[in-house]
Amino acid sequence: MKYFFYVALFCLIGFSSYKGLELYKLQKEQTLLKEDWAEIHKINYGLFNVELWKDKALVIFDKKIKDFKIDPKMYKDVNKQLVTYLNQMYTQYFSSGKLVDDFLAQAEKKGTLNKVFIKMIKGSVKDLIKDFDLRSKIPSIADELTSEIKANEHVFKGYLTKELNAMLFDASAAEYKDPREPMLLKYQQEELTSLSNELTVRIESNDVKITNTIKWIYGLLILTLLFSSLLFRSIGLKSLVVAFTLVAIVMLLLGISLPMIDIDARLNSFEFSILGSQIDFDEQVLFYQSKSITDVTSTLINSRGIDMKIVGGLVFLFSIVFPFFKLTLSSMYLFVEKIRTSKIANTVIFILGKWSMADVFVVAIFMAYIGFYGITSAQLNDIAADQGNYSVETINYSKLSPGALFFTSYCVLSIITSMIIDRIKKNNVDQIT
Repeated sequence: MKYFFYVALFCLIGFSSYKGLELYKLQKEQTLLKEDWAEIHKINYGLFNVELWKDKALVIFDKKIKDFKIDPKMYKDVNKQLVTYLNQMYTQYFSSGKLVDDFLAQAEKKGTLNKVFIKMIKGSVKDLIKDFDLRSKIPSIADELTSEIKANEHVFKGYLTKELNAMLFDASAAEYKDPREPMLLKYQQEELTSLSNELTVRIESNDVKITNTIKWIYGLLILTLLFSSLLFRSIGLKSLVVAFTLVAIVMLLLGISLPMIDIDARLNSFEFSILGSQIDFDEQVLFYQSKSITDVTSTLINSRGIDMKIVGGLVFLFSIVFPFFKLTLSSMYLFVEKIRTSKIANTVIFILGKWSMADVFVVAIFMAYIGFYGITSAQLNDIAADQGNYSVETINYSKLSPGALFFTSYCVLSIITSMIIDRIKKNNVDQIT
C-alpha cells in the first residue's frame, strides 16, 4: 500500500509542479504584457503630454477658423472705407491733375513723347478726365472690390491656419520622437492603437489560461491532500506528513515566486470643454506595479539605505529561507532519530517555528492590499469629485494576485502539518506506523 501511495503521491506532486512551472511562465509573461500596456497608456503620454495638447489645440482652433465667417455688417464698413479712400485718391490724383502731370513729366524725362506734343495735349487730357466723370463710378468700384474680398475669405483663413501652425510647431525645434516607438518595434506593430489592441487580446487570453492552470494546480493538490487523508490509517501519520509537506512546498514556491498584489490605478476618461469644443482623453494609467515576495525582497536588498537592506534580509530569511528549512526539518524529524533527539531541531520546529514570519506576512499582505486599495480609491474618488469645467471617471483595478492565494494556502497547510507533528510527538513517534 505504501509503495502504491508514494508512486501516486510523487506522480500527483510531479504533475502539480509541472503545472506550477507552466503557471509561473504564464504569470511572468502576463506581468510583462501588463507592464507594457501600462507603459503605453501612462498619463505622461495623455493628459500630461504637451505634444498631444498641441495637436488637440490645433484641431480646435482649425475648426474655429474654418467656421469663422465675417459679419456682413463688417463688409458694409469695408465698402464705406473703400469709397472714402477712392474719393481721396480721385481728389488727390485725378481732379487736381497731378496724375496727368506726373505721367507727362515721366514721358518727357524718358523721351517717349515730344515736348511740343506734350504741351498740346496737357490741357486737353485734364479736361477729358473731368468729362469722364470717374467720381460717379467710385461706388460701383468699391462694391466690386468688396465682393472680391468676400470671395477670398478662404485665403485669409489659410493665412490664419498657417500662422497657427507656425506658432504651435516651431520649425526650428527638434522633431518630437515618441518614447513608445521601441514598443512598436518590440511587438512589430505600426501604430499604438493596434499595439494596444494586440496587448489587450493577449492579456485576456493569458487570464483565461492562468485561471485554468490555477484550477488544475489546486485540483491536483487538493486531490493529493484528500487521497493522503483517506489512506492515513494504512500509510501512517508519517506518510501523511510527507504528503502535506510536499504540497506545502509546492504552494510555498508558487506563493513566493508569483505576484502577490497588483496595484493598478487609472483615469478611465477625462473630458472638458474649451472654446465650445470638447477635448477627450482615453484611458490612462496613473500607477501600475505587480510584485512577488522575491521581487520585493530583491528590491529591498538592492536599495541604497542600510535599513531597507536589513528589512529585505529579514523578509528573505523569515519568509523564504526559514519556511523551507522548517518544512524539510519537520519531515526529517519523523524519520531521523538524531533530529528527534536534537535540541536545535526541536527548538527550530516547535519553538522558533512559532516566530516564523510567514503568517505575519500573509496578514501584512492583506493589510497592505486593503491599505493600498483604500488609499488609491480615496485619491481617485477625490479626483473624480473635484470637478470644475471637466468630467473625470476613475477606476481602481488593484487586486490580490495568485501569489497571495498560494502563500495563504501554504500558511494554513503549514499550521495543519505542525499540528499533526505535535500529535505524533505527544503519542510517541516510534509507536506510529
